[in-house]
Amino acid sequence: MRDEHHISSLVVLHRPDAAPTLSAFVDDHAALDIALQGECRCVMVCETDNQRAVLDLIDTLQTLPGVINVSLIYHHVESAAVMDELVSTAAIQQGAEP
Repeated sequence: MRDEHHISSLVVLHRPDAAPTLSAFVDDHAALDIALQGECRCVMVCETDNQRAVLDLIDTLQTLPGVINVSLIYHHVESAAVMDELVSTAAIQQGAEP
């Protein structure tokens, strides 16, 4: 459904020489971001508007040269309307400008 927002985290286990390929792939896909990079593994955050897109990205990541495994660690679905709401913070509650 298009009124959903899917937030997922992935752990990607890879050979050290695959890091540039993964970085290039992430640069080409706005839904992905590398949150933490190690020598042979990284944590990616994936934000999409449907579950199929998450699964398609996982499938594609697994086909990249040097990628050993991709694990879905976390998946949360929220309505797009909720994601567009202003989050009340302590500063806003105390009268500061948002």
